[in-house]
This record gives sequence, structure tokens and C-alpha cells, in this order.
Amino acid sequence: MDVTASIDGNGNFLSVSPSSLSAWKLTPDELKGSSIFEILLAEDVLVAQQCFLAATFMQEAKNFECRVVCPDASVKKMYWTAQWSEKENSMHLIAKDKPPGQPGSAVAIVESPRLNLDKISSLLEFLPVGLLLAGSDGKIAFANTMLEHMMETRHHGLEERLIQTIFPFTTIMGTLDQATLNRYLDTRFEMRISSDKGRQIPVEFSMQELDVGGTLMYLGIASSIGERLELQSMKKQFIEGISNQVRTPIIGVIDHISSMLEGGYGRLSEQYQRGLEADRSDLTETVGAIDALLEADKMETGQFKIKPEPNNMMVLIKQGVLSSLQPIREKDLVVEINGTDAAIMADEQRLFQVIKTILSNAIRFSPPGSKIRVEVLDKENRVRVEIIDRGCGMSEDQKKSIFERYRKSDNDNGSMGGGKSLLIAKHILEKHGGVLGVISHPGTGSNFWFELPRMKE
Repeated sequence: MDVTASIDGNGNFLSVSPSSLSAWKLTPDELKGSSIFEILLAEDVLVAQQCFLAATFMQEAKNFECRVVCPDASVKKMYWTAQWSEKENSMHLIAKDKPPGQPGSAVAIVESPRLNLDKISSLLEFLPVGLLLAGSDGKIAFANTMLEHMMETRHHGLEERLIQTIFPFTTIMGTLDQATLNRYLDTRFEMRISSDKGRQIPVEFSMQELDVGGTLMYLGIASSIGERLELQSMKKQFIEGISNQVRTPIIGVIDHISSMLEGGYGRLSEQYQRGLEADRSDLTETVGAIDALLEADKMETGQFKIKPEPNNMMVLIKQGVLSSLQPIREKDLVVEINGTDAAIMADEQRLFQVIKTILSNAIRFSPPGSKIRVEVLDKENRVRVEIIDRGCGMSEDQKKSIFERYRKSDNDNGSMGGGKSLLIAKHILEKHGGVLGVISHPGTGSNFWFELPRMKE
């Protein structure tokens, strides 16, 4: 699925092809006038900015990968080609859902005129990122105001300095040769540079080759990432604080209540026992919410791993139902399981987590005395599981919101439970090459379904 578009110098959409609806679940009218950076995954925005910058000043097509976040919170990896049109004063974009060929290959969209050093320097001078131009010998021919401000050079400037005296490249005997420069092309590196005042500055640096009046030069792009690293550090401390200062004490209270209910402190009245059971249930739900937050953080930081092994879907479904017998009995529910054994490659613990999340959601919103039906359908190369409840169902807007990262449903009585747990379940299935969805209408209950690849024989 290809999407073609054009954006202005600020990244705002000027035109978008109708295929954006199929590819990203966004219509052209919804995109026009908005910034392309609003639909990109946050951690990919800098990649796009650097590639747009390189395409503008190198006057040739640049290929890169960036992920698009759809309205339903699904993430689509796209392979982009970008080229600036001087005539139309806009950036032409082609986004494909499949690689367009070998990495780094670029198909020109418009003819590439040759630029001279003076013109490029005037264009780079006041851009809000650090930029430099260096010759093949590594000597800086131009550095813009932002880079000189970052380096705290005052009136000395950076021209004539060797690039390796600023950016800590790995060199041989201190010499920056062609082979060393080539290793740093079209790749982003995080590093720390020292300003002229001795201050350490964390930056993300990349380089591109540039033809300047027939001479090979290098365009260096340096973006300060100090604020981002500080926010990441604060977030890490916050997450660790929740785990150590909140979750651990709650677990201790739950264990204490369990000991009381098991008779460790003598016989309890029936009324007092019911109160303790309710307290334990509430605290257990709180721990579940904290665990979901920790899991969501792992997703966002790339620490979320799976270990696929041969498993039987029907066995995992039955284990999920058995582990949920207490709430099933409390609501006098009937759980009907249909289907046959189906072999899959899956991380047993993670897939069990998915089943428990969806089943708990169905139990939570099922009317007392009703039936929950579980169907295991073994297709030719896919295994589909449907967990169907008879709750109050959901509207179209509610169905969209359940998988969004930060949106909370305004309907506490609909089949909307799980919060981040459903988002995590969706992520787990996508890691397995699967998909999670829901079929529901107000007043008709909900059918949460997921599919996984069938294990090859």
C-alpha cells in the first residue's frame, strides 16, 4: 500500500493520496494542514527531521524508515522516500509498507541541481539544529549559528577545525580517513561532545554525503538530546518508585489479608471475612494496574521480549478458565469452550497473560447468570480465538478508545475494562505476528478475538 503526499517546509501536509485511509486509517481531509510529526512514533520524529533536512539541502531523494501511529494505536512501519522540490517549494513523499529495494537506494523524484557552498551555507545558517559542512579531509568549512552556540565557541568559530576534534569518532592514530567517515554515513549515533568551556553535551549525530559544486563534502547534523535523556531518567525513577514504594507494600498487605482469611489469626466472622475478601480483591486489582504500567514502560523502551515455544491453544484456554473459576462462580457464569487442539509457536506466559486479560474483561462485564462462549478456530495457516460475552456492548468510539495509549473510556459500564492491559495484550500478539480486535454493538455484548500464525508442521 503506497501513500503519496507533499508537505511544506514546516512539515504540514499540503496534499495526501486517498490510500492514507487504508494504510493509516486517516482520511486526506483529516491530514491536510496537520503536521506529519504528529502521526509519527515519537522516537522516530528526529529521524524524519534529519532526512527531510538532508533531502532539502542535498537536493536528492532520501530513503528512511519511520513508523506511523494510527488512531486505534496500532503502529505501521513505513518505508519513505522524500525529496524537496525547489520549484513547488514543498517536499514530495512516497510511503510504502514494504521495502522499496536495498537499504540506502534512492529513486529520484525530481532532477538534482548542483548547489554551491555559499548557497548551502546561507540556507543552513539559522536552522534550529546544529549543522556543519566538512571536506573529505575532515576539516570544517562551515558551521551554523546553532552548532557554534551549542559548542560555546564565542567569537572563535569552528571553521578550519577537524571534525574529529569535536565529535569523538573512532579513528586510526588520530587520522580521520575516508573509510572512517564512510562508517558514520546515514547512521545516527548518540555521543557526548565537549564545548569550548568544557561542558559535556549529549547529542545525536549523523552525516550525509553532499555534492557541493562538484566537490564531495559531508553534511553533519547534531541535535541536542539532553532534555530527552533527562526526561527518560525522570521517568525511570518514577517507574522504579512505583514498583518499590507502592507495589511492594501492597503485596505485603495482600499476603497479610490472605493469612487472616486462611485462619492464621483465629476464626473470623462471616461479615468480616467478606470485607477482607473485598479488600484483597481491590488491592489485587491495584497491583494489576501497576504491573500493566510497568509492562507498558517495557513496551515503550524496547525491553519487552518474547520466547516462542510449541504450545497448544486449547490447553492455554482451559488453563485460563481454570485460573478464573472464583470470579466465574461469584457471578454464577457459564463458560462454554468449543473447538479443537491447535498448535502454535508462542511464549506461554505472555499468551496466557493475553487470554487472562480478555477473559477477565468478559467476566467483569457479563451480567450475573449469563454465558461466556470461547471458540478456538483452526484455520489453514492461522488460529483464531473468540471470547464472546453478553454484556452491554460498545459504541464505535468506545471500540477505538480501548486500544489507545492515554485515552480513558467515558463509559464505566461498557465492556471497556483492562485499560493498559488490553493495549499490552495487543502488543504481545503483534510481537507474535498476530492481531487483536473486537466486534461489538451497544446492547449486544462483545466478541474480543485474536489470531496467531499456526505452527508449521
